[in-house]
Amino acid sequence: MKFPAVNPDLMKVAMLVGLTLLLGSGAATLAQEANVAHEYRADGETTIETVNGLRVITLRDNVFVRQNDIELTGDQAILEYNLDNQLQTVRLTGSPASFQQTPGGESAPLTGSSETINYYAGNESVVEFIGGASFNQPGTTLQCAQIRHVIESGATSGQACSGSLSQQIN
Repeated sequence: MKFPAVNPDLMKVAMLVGLTLLLGSGAATLAQEANVAHEYRADGETTIETVNGLRVITLRDNVFVRQNDIELTGDQAILEYNLDNQLQTVRLTGSPASFQQTPGGESAPLTGSSETINYYAGNESVVEFIGGASFNQPGTTLQCAQIRHVIESGATSGQACSGSLSQQIN
């Protein structure tokens, strides 16, 4: 059986081009994944509009929003982005709406729920729980009418609260 002659240089070029395309697409995918700071999804309607210079995305029915290590779930979410597409605020409602932050390392997650959750992204991120609010972090459980938690500092305050403290293991 005779095989047609193949130019070895042409074969090398074809393999190099194929390998470059394969690796290039993988690298582009990894770069895109590394730059993803937030994501969202909903089972129902999604609308996107510009209101007063802000890009406003409204999600309905079984919504999920993630910003780095923070996850929010609920019935409806309104996300506001500035003109540079940076997330500014998330207003989430539900029965209940839920919050979870899973810090790096082996720390237990911080969790919370309430009728409404307002999340303010930025240099000092804040999460507010309004209406039938509960908040749990290692060593502390709070039930309040309203709770405000500063993500970076861990400072928490509430109104009309009851709670419990347990021993923290460091």
